[in-house]
Amino acid sequence: MARGRHAHPRRFPHAPRRIVAICLALMMGSVGSLGIKMGRIQAESSTRPIPTTTITLSPNPFADHAIVNFLSSRRNDVTAAVCDLRTGAIYTYNPDVAMPTASMVKIDILAALLHRAEITGQPLSDSDISLATLMVEHSDNDAATTLFNELGGPSALNSFNQLIGMSHTTSFYNWGATLTTPYDEIALLRTLVVPSAVLTDADRQFEMGLMEHVVDYQRFGVGTGETAGALVGLKNGWFPFDRGWGINSAGFVMLGNTEYLVAIQTAANPSEQYGRESVSTLSRLIWTAERRISATTPTR
Repeated sequence: MARGRHAHPRRFPHAPRRIVAICLALMMGSVGSLGIKMGRIQAESSTRPIPTTTITLSPNPFADHAIVNFLSSRRNDVTAAVCDLRTGAIYTYNPDVAMPTASMVKIDILAALLHRAEITGQPLSDSDISLATLMVEHSDNDAATTLFNELGGPSALNSFNQLIGMSHTTSFYNWGATLTTPYDEIALLRTLVVPSAVLTDADRQFEMGLMEHVVDYQRFGVGTGETAGALVGLKNGWFPFDRGWGINSAGFVMLGNTEYLVAIQTAANPSEQYGRESVSTLSRLIWTAERRISATTPTR
């Protein structure tokens, strides 16, 4: 399905080929029940292979001294994951902690719609394409609600998420209350970036194109720290909760030998600015670490 100006070819030579109806109190209650450590979080990292994929481990960016020092200094809750597309290795910080997505779920809604369009043989209408553009590039909530309802609500999104391996993600009638982990977000990003049977190349290129054209004032987090010439696509989420702001950022970064996916989620931020600084600074530090790693680690 051609998608106008966004349907342009990309090559990822090193990537593996496999791939509010619920109230805010309930949203925060769900987060609290998962045992997020309050205050300073001790550095914790792990690697987990993507099923059926052979992994060759590369150095862990969360072991980088600058990242360790920065994360230990924050007063909020942070969980994150990075996937090195050259090797397929996934690294996580404070793993298996689920937090609300807020608007970050909008790329999930669109991916599910594109998948349904393929299996039903009914392409997205011009109206749907316009709504998808507003939803991703401008984070329009009304467009997201319309498309979420058209998809079939939380049951349809949950089914799609199970299909692509997002086993720790749960959607609700309030799409912004969707709970996910950075590891699951990496599964979604891989579905968009790496060719597979889930989405056609045209569909992947369409959605990636929208993520590349997110408006400037929303390009914090993954959208910061890259040098000129990097291909960057992202979708962020932000919302004030009773316990502080939730600020999230997920996307892809490609420049030369540096090809990675990243998802960062934060909660209990004392202000929106504090949360934005957290995801943006961590993104810049990850960029620096990944550039160094890609320069010293051969592709296997």
